[in-house]
Parts: sequence; structure tokens; C-alpha cells
Amino acid sequence: MMSADRLRVSKAADGFQVADESGPMRSFDTIIEAVRFVRDRGARLWLDWGRTIIGGQTVPHDFSPTFLGSPVGRIQGEAHGASAGTWRWSIATHDKRWRGHGGQRGRANTKNEAVAELEQAFTDYIANTPAGPSPYERARGSDRY
Repeated sequence: MMSADRLRVSKAADGFQVADESGPMRSFDTIIEAVRFVRDRGARLWLDWGRTIIGGQTVPHDFSPTFLGSPVGRIQGEAHGASAGTWRWSIATHDKRWRGHGGQRGRANTKNEAVAELEQAFTDYIANTPAGPSPYERARGSDRY
């Protein structure tokens, strides 16, 4: 169940839809408008999370989020050394729908904190897309942003 600080954005028939645990809240023409709505409510995107798989094997203490089906980052738990027990996160995406990421990264004391920090950073990253056609709209051949 989603909490009020996390909202889902999904593709709708003619745009994008923001939803909370009770269902759809509002629809938008563009992904940028939808994510700005999430940010302006003091919330963050609820990304889809799964285990990181490399060479067909899951990696211990390693999780990857996706947004609209595209990988957008990673969190990794530190198992050894002075940082053991902490988590590091980073945004990384090669999806041409999003503008080039700025290499956002950080460290957190817990997995949940790392998830929250990455989700907030990704929300800000999309919401702060400059005005004009977004990479998402350019990839679709549209001039809407």
C-alpha cells in the first residue's frame, strides 16, 4: 500500500496519471507535469523496485528501480569495511526519454533511507526538466512537454 509521501505515475490513454493508494488523483498531458504535481505535493515518485541481476544472477544487497519500465538507478548495501551496514545510491539511466542525468548519488544509513533518497532525487531530476519539449516528447515525435 502506498503512503502519502509516495505517489505512482503511470501512462494513461492520452497522457499520464498520478495515483495514491485510493486510486487515480489526476491526469496530465505530459510526464513532466505529472512529476511536478507529485513534487509540489511534497511527495516523491513511487518507483518499481527489484533485485539487481548481473549475468543472470542476483547480486547480494543490490536493488534496482525502474520508472515506466526503464532502469533509473541502483542502491547497494555495503557488506565490508568501515562503511559496512550503510547503503549507497545513484541515479543512472540511458533511456533517451529522460534528459542526461547529473550523476546524482548519495549514502544512507539504512536501505529504506537509500530508497527514499533515490526516489526523491529522481523525482526532482524529472520535475526540474527545463521548459520546452522534453526528451520523452522528442522521442515520441511530439512538441508537448
